[in-house]
Parts: sequence; structure tokens; C-alpha cells
Amino acid sequence: MNQSLLHEAEYYDVIDEEEQIVQCHLCPFECKLKPDEKGKCLGRMNITGKLYSLTYGHATMKIDLIEKQHVFQFFPNVRVQTFATYNCNLNCIYCSCSEHARIDPEQITGKKYTPDQVAMFGIASGSKVLCFGDSEPLIAFEWVRDAAKVSKEKGLKVLLRTNGFFNEEPMKEILNYVDAVMIEVKAIDNEGYKRICDGGDFDLVAKTMKLILEKEIHLEISIILHEKLDNDEATVGVLANFIKTELTPEIPLHLVRMLPAYKTMDLTPTKTELLEKAYEMAKEVGLKFIYIDNVPNHQHANTFCPNCGDELITRTALSTEKRRVSLQGRCNKCQSPIYIVLK
Repeated sequence: MNQSLLHEAEYYDVIDEEEQIVQCHLCPFECKLKPDEKGKCLGRMNITGKLYSLTYGHATMKIDLIEKQHVFQFFPNVRVQTFATYNCNLNCIYCSCSEHARIDPEQITGKKYTPDQVAMFGIASGSKVLCFGDSEPLIAFEWVRDAAKVSKEKGLKVLLRTNGFFNEEPMKEILNYVDAVMIEVKAIDNEGYKRICDGGDFDLVAKTMKLILEKEIHLEISIILHEKLDNDEATVGVLANFIKTELTPEIPLHLVRMLPAYKTMDLTPTKTELLEKAYEMAKEVGLKFIYIDNVPNHQHANTFCPNCGDELITRTALSTEKRRVSLQGRCNKCQSPIYIVLK
């Protein structure tokens, strides 16, 4: 591999100069790597005693509505320029983009984008929001940070869609250049993370969510449900209670229908009945904004005022209609403040 074409990674130490062994500190796996070894994410590699990012600038690009990123209360219905990076530190059995998440970076073909080009494409497309998502963007930490910084300087809003399983220091740094975060929770305990994603830690993801709130960044949370994952209404009850007591009941919770993909091709999509039971559980706990996601035209994809119950935003499979919420983020009927960003 041509070392001159690669970008040296940050957040690592040389722990044995003689043997040229390095340790990555980007995520909690803290991979210790000998020369020519890649981390668990496959995106970072020890080359002659230095750690390099193998995916700096590598991404695919698309334009879509923000709702496609499972984000409903941050500039609803706006166009989003999304950059999907490569590789992930988790290996979720239902991954819908495994061709991005589990690829050997040496096999990646296609374009590389500089941080300036990212902002340029966002502005040229007329997008208000730039999103780093689909696969796990923080594996390409240095590039996402650099591109997010330039994009914010150019007046774009930045959305990060992540599993949140990263160390505190890099997470603190990236949040300086982010306006909204979608955290994809996988399970509510370590056994669930191990079963579904071959690793992970809910408590560490919870620390990430608390950090986002401390920095007053818009936060939404999602979890994929399916009886075969042991993610059901009881799981949602525990997660909803955590959100209410440890974060705030204002945060939107997305209950996402699983569609067969990757290692779950033998399963059927999540039953609507399970999603509706989970919805009622989260509502009973006291969350104010709960969504059934990935089920076209479901009534619980709409936004309702938690005070008066008026329908504020209507969503269909094809469009989102802002109806009864002001630009100041208040219900038009009762004037209650809504946890939403519109300007």
C-alpha cells in the first residue's frame, strides 16, 4: 500500500517502538496492532509503526430528504446531501449497508472527496443539511471532522448518524462541528450488543448520548426491533426509562422496522404489532415523541403536540408536510414549545 497516499490517523499511541506496535484510541476496542495489521474496523492500519486511516476521503454521495436518515425533528422535509463512508467498528447482523461496512479498504474504488469538495457539493445541491451516515462515519474520523468543519464555516448544518460507540475525547472533538446527531442504539445491555453486533457496550453509548445533550446538540435515538433479536416492547420500556430519567423525555425515539439484510435474510420484516406494542410501552413510560419508523404511512410516523395532542407534522411514504408548528418551534394551537429545529 502506497503510504504517501494515506492520511495518518489521530488518537493513537506507539506502545512498543522496537516492535513498532501501536494502539488505537478512537473507539473502546482500543486495538493493539503490529505492523501491517488492521483494526477491528478494517479502516485503520499500522504501517511501519504509524497508524493510518485507510478511508480518508473515500465516500459515496447521494441527495435525499432528511427523514431517510431517521431524523424527524431537525429541519423536517429538507434536502440532505449524504456522504456514506466505509467500514464500522460493529458487525450488526441486520446491517443494511454491509457492502460499505465490511469492505477491505484496499478494494475500494471510486472517488475521493476533499473536505472542501464536500462543502462545495452540499452548497451546489441546494441542501441545507450535510449528513455523514449510512455506514459508521466516525471510522473515517479525521475526514469527517475536517469536512464537517469546512461545511459549517460555509453555513451548512451538519448531521451525524452514528452508533455512538467511541471514546470520549474524539467524540468531544467531532461534536464541535455537528448540529444534530442520530444515535443508533443496538441493545440495552452488553449481552445484546454482543449477540447482535459482535461487541459494543450500552453504558458507553449512553455516555455519548449524555455528552451530546451536555453540548446542547439536537439528539434523536433509534433502535431496530425484531422478536428474533430479543428487542421487543420490554426492551423499549428499559430504553425509554433511561431516556426519560437520564436524558430528557423530549428526545425523539424511533422504533425501526427491521428489513431482512446481511445475516437476517431468512427472517421476515418486523411485525407491525410488535412496533405498536413498543410504541405504547414508550408512551406509558412518558416519552413525548415516539415514532414507528420504516413502516410507510403509519399514523405514528407523524408528530403530535405532547401538550394538546394536535397533529403538527404529517408524514407519508412520499412527503412530509409541516402543518401546525411555528418557525420558533411552538405548537400553533397551544403555543407549547416543541423539541424541534426549524431554522
